[in-house]
Amino acid sequence: MYTIRKKFKFEMAHQLFDAYSDCCKDTIHGHSYILEVFIENDQLDQTGMLIDFTKVKDQIKEYINKWDHALVMPNTFSQEYIDMLYKYNMKLIIVKYNPTAENMAKDIYEYIASKIWNVSKVRLHETDTGYAEYYEPDRVI
Repeated sequence: MYTIRKKFKFEMAHQLFDAYSDCCKDTIHGHSYILEVFIENDQLDQTGMLIDFTKVKDQIKEYINKWDHALVMPNTFSQEYIDMLYKYNMKLIIVKYNPTAENMAKDIYEYIASKIWNVSKVRLHETDTGYAEYYEPDRVI
């Protein structure tokens, strides 16, 4: 089995509606994220590659750029609060889940899997020492 990894970096703020840590709970805060995309296959193409790294970047760059320097919020906060944030944030993203690293990894994985059929997993680093991974073990590659 062959595996390649493509890495992306972006800065993003988020607000969680619930968290174990008091420093993250209900507070807008940001992280320097590193996203790793893993692609697998048991065969290479005619050029001897699994997939060109540039093709991976081109397929998902626009999607990753939407997260860069954005504020991501769950839709559980009041509409009044969300409207106030929209007034001051051009890159506000409202999601249907608590924007934890785990949930964002799944969201990103699902998007990438819709573009690149043999993505095996994504790893989203939220800090230097912590990351979340998402993959679908029953997915046929």
